[in-house]
Amino acid sequence: MRPPTILRAKFVPLPEKITEAAILATFPEKTIERKVFPKRKPEDDVGDLSRDANPLGSHIYFYNHLQSKRVIYSLYQTLYNNKAMKQMTFMGKKTVPSALRKDLWSPLLTVSFTNPKTGLKAFQHLRELRKLHETQWDKELLKKKVKERSRILQDQRANSIADLAAVCERDVKKGEKVRVRWLNIYDAEYAENWPGCVVHDVEAFRGPGSRFYARKMGKFVAEADAEEVDGVEAEKDVVVAEAKEEVKNEESKLEEEKVNEVKVEEAKVEEVKADEAPRPESQVQPGAIPEDPKKSPLSFWR
Repeated sequence: MRPPTILRAKFVPLPEKITEAAILATFPEKTIERKVFPKRKPEDDVGDLSRDANPLGSHIYFYNHLQSKRVIYSLYQTLYNNKAMKQMTFMGKKTVPSALRKDLWSPLLTVSFTNPKTGLKAFQHLRELRKLHETQWDKELLKKKVKERSRILQDQRANSIADLAAVCERDVKKGEKVRVRWLNIYDAEYAENWPGCVVHDVEAFRGPGSRFYARKMGKFVAEADAEEVDGVEAEKDVVVAEAKEEVKNEESKLEEEKVNEVKVEEAKVEEVKADEAPRPESQVQPGAIPEDPKKSPLSFWR
C-alpha cells in the first residue's frame, strides 16, 4: 500500500492586533540576489580603446590562412569579405574562393603606430610589395606544376614579415614608434634586421575566439628611450642656460637705463638751479641820463 502523504504547512504567527500594516510586516518581501560575474580582463593593458584615440591607420591587423599560409592586411579588427577579396590574387585553379571562411583565417600579428598617417602609408606599401611577390617571381617556377607553383606563391607569411621590417625602416619618421604584437614571437626571425623604432610584444590573452579574431588594440603611447631622454635633458639644460643669460643681459640693460635716467634728472636739476640763481645787476653811473635811441628816417613805414 502507498504510505499516507503527510501535509506540512508553515504557519506564520499572527500579531495581537490584526491590521493591514501588521499583516504586511509579517510577510517580508522577497529579494532576489543576483550574482555579478566579473568580466575577464587580460593582464596587459592595450591602451585607450575609444574611436577618437584610434583613428584609421593606427593599427594594421595581419591575418594568415591556416592551410595555404596566405596573408591579408586589414585596418579593422575583423575581416570584411568585400575588402579582403580585393587582396586575393588569382594564381591558378581554386586559389580565389567565392567568399571568405572565417574559420580558416587566424590572426598573425598586430602592428600599432603612434602616427596614423604613417600607418596608412605602410598599409599601402605592404599591399604593393605583396602584389610584387605574387606576380613577379623566378622563371624556375615555370618548370613546376601549376598546383605546386600556386602553393609556393600563396605562402606569403615570411615575405609579409620581411616587408613589414623594410616598411618600418623606410616610412617611420624620427621620433615615431611602432609596436608589433606577436602571437608567436619566433615569427619575427623571418626578417633579417628590425629598425630601432620597432617595439616587440607578445599577445598574452588566450580567450575564446582568440584563434579566429584579433584582439582589439588601443592607442599606442611609446615610452622614450634612455638616449632620447638624455638628449632631451641636455637640450633643456642648454635652453635654461640661454634663458639665464638673456635674463642677466636684460637686468644689466635695465640697470644702465636707470643710471642714465638718474644722470639726466641730475642735469635737469642743475639747469633749474642755474636759472633760478640771482643775476648781477648792471652797473649804472649816478646822474647819467640814458640817451634816446636814434630813429631812422624810414621808421614811419613800419
